[in-house]
Amino acid sequence: MSYLLRQPFWILFALIQTASAPHPLFVYGADVKPLVAIDSKNPATAAAAEPPAAMSAAKKQSQKPGAQSDAQSADKSEKGVELTGRNPRVLFIVRQHCPACDEALAKLKKSGSDFDMMRSAGWKIGAEPDNNIQIVDAATIPEIVSKLAVKVFPTVCCIDKGEIVRSFHSGCTTPLDCWTLGFLAKGVDERPKAAVLETARVESTGHYPLRGNHWSIETDWNPTKPEAVAHLRGPNHGAQILPSQHIEDWSLEEVLSLHDDLHERELAANGGSSGSGNSGAKTYGRVKILGM
Repeated sequence: MSYLLRQPFWILFALIQTASAPHPLFVYGADVKPLVAIDSKNPATAAAAEPPAAMSAAKKQSQKPGAQSDAQSADKSEKGVELTGRNPRVLFIVRQHCPACDEALAKLKKSGSDFDMMRSAGWKIGAEPDNNIQIVDAATIPEIVSKLAVKVFPTVCCIDKGEIVRSFHSGCTTPLDCWTLGFLAKGVDERPKAAVLETARVESTGHYPLRGNHWSIETDWNPTKPEAVAHLRGPNHGAQILPSQHIEDWSLEEVLSLHDDLHERELAANGGSSGSGNSGAKTYGRVKILGM
């Protein structure tokens, strides 16, 4: 005490002022940028430093259990499908312990098969939502599965911002391949059209039954009708034509069919050989056998 009394007056005054002042609390005001010194016993400064009610409520909300999971799910639609991924995209929906799912994926993933062809064309395929085709477990998207009303897996659909825009149902005769997946993604059927087979049509008048695999006429495999009629009326077959057979009124195919039958009758009668025209060659069907 005697030491303090020997100090200059201004030092003692400063010590007294410091001892009597309240201890300041330094906070970073929620709505004030600089640091603010507040007096814990002064209601005016204490109220000024209190954060706004909205900020306090947000802080309390963030401290609640599950608040983080709520924030993580903010980018999901009501159907539970993430909106932050690629839109539109195809969902390839599988289920655990599903042999049919494993078989379908194995077929698509086979080297050189559909997935390889699609990847070579720039498609992205995988489990992430940024892929063109997202392979996803049905248990993770129950709302979509319920909307599709499917009971058999795998199943596929196209979504755009959580909404189903196209789907593929089990039992369709269309195969689950790259063309079907492409249609789901783009809405355009790019599957190559198969050739349509049609029955060959030839002219017929009904005078004589038609047949194919014609014999040649004077070594000509594609004679005209006048040439075929002249050959049948010639020395080789003239005697074989019945008076009732007005071959001039027949179609070319009917004339050629008659010529075929005449040769095969000769073939049967002569033990397997028959002359054809004046060439000296023997023919059978469309194969000319020389030297016989």
